Amino acid sequence: MKHYSMHNLIEIILGVFAFGIVVFPRLTGLFFLVLIGVIIYAFVKKELIFKWNKLGTLFILMYVAFLVGIFFTHNPPLAYRYAENKLSYLLFPLLFSFKSKCEIKLHWSYIGFISGTLLITMIGLIQGINCYFGPNGSRGCLLASAVSPFIHPTYLSVYLMISIGIVLKGWKEKWPYFSRNWALPFLFFAILLHGFLLSLSGILFLFIVVGIYCLYWLKKKVNIIIFYISILILPLIGYFSITNIPQIEGEWYNAKWYADEYLKSPDDFVKSRVYPMSGTEVRIVMWTAAVKAIQRHPLGVGTGNVDEYLAKELNLLNQKELAKEELNPHNQFFQTTLEIGVFGILILLLIVCYGFYSAFKENDYLLMLIVGSLFFNSLFESMLQRHSGIVIYTFWICLLSNYFMNRQSNQKK
Repeated sequence: MKHYSMHNLIEIILGVFAFGIVVFPRLTGLFFLVLIGVIIYAFVKKELIFKWNKLGTLFILMYVAFLVGIFFTHNPPLAYRYAENKLSYLLFPLLFSFKSKCEIKLHWSYIGFISGTLLITMIGLIQGINCYFGPNGSRGCLLASAVSPFIHPTYLSVYLMISIGIVLKGWKEKWPYFSRNWALPFLFFAILLHGFLLSLSGILFLFIVVGIYCLYWLKKKVNIIIFYISILILPLIGYFSITNIPQIEGEWYNAKWYADEYLKSPDDFVKSRVYPMSGTEVRIVMWTAAVKAIQRHPLGVGTGNVDEYLAKELNLLNQKELAKEELNPHNQFFQTTLEIGVFGILILLLIVCYGFYSAFKENDYLLMLIVGSLFFNSLFESMLQRHSGIVIYTFWICLLSNYFMNRQSNQKK
């Protein structure tokens, strides 16, 4: 009974933590203190035994690289703030480097995260609806940041996608509280909301996941000929759907046109852009500036120096107004390479590759979904530059990898 009580407490605290970091991001430090206290108490009581989290170790190496980069910073206050924001890279791997005597279930973590995501989503929708029916209401009240006032729409699409993965896994494996009565409406709601958030990367990733899931289902249900025909048809259905969704259709065709023009003459295209620009134009310009800065500084420019060096490149590209905005590269791979160099990007790629390897090895589609989300969205946003990305991705990747480690140990007993 003693063992059960301690492990039950850890499960509940993890659930509160998963809920809190979504709904009260500014109180993340407080939630960390509570979690640290419980984990330390469990170690003292010998309920937990320290054992390195292999996947989490890569996040620690990433954090060390950022600390080294501080020695080369031109902006110590900003560099120290970055080190503080990225402290999750150190804390989560250490907190989730334990082997438990009894199995620690994650159902409260899943429920806490879904509840938090649903709460901030509903509050955003209520505000959007009030705006829509207000005196100056318009369709814009129900789109993008208007219905996601607390976090960037792309990050909310990530939260929803992780929640979709949790619900599907829970429903399939018949976890407690994951009944079809609420799972189906939630899945429909979460998928539909992607269209209102207008995050192109979020919608593209949704279509990729749905397409893969449909192929997986068809492979089990139909004969091989129909399965291969489906491989050809599903991408066409996805393309047709994207190009016929209002708002997204315009972004898609604009992105395609900009890409075609850019490939004809990259430097001329970038220098000819007139400020203010569309989101796609901004990304192309920022990517170009980031690549040029990386070519000049393959070992990185130092923690907190990215904005300074990007501004230099933007000025050379005749984008002086955009340089004043101090935007990030809108690509996590460029961001990491520019900030901490080749060593940093190798660690980030190792996190992605080892994460996929662990997911395939454990046959766990939830971890696969989370790592895939990190990889895909990082192509379009610097996903690990905000709390919304740093804490959530590190939390789930380290927690799930620890769960697999404990499950393997229990199976060997």
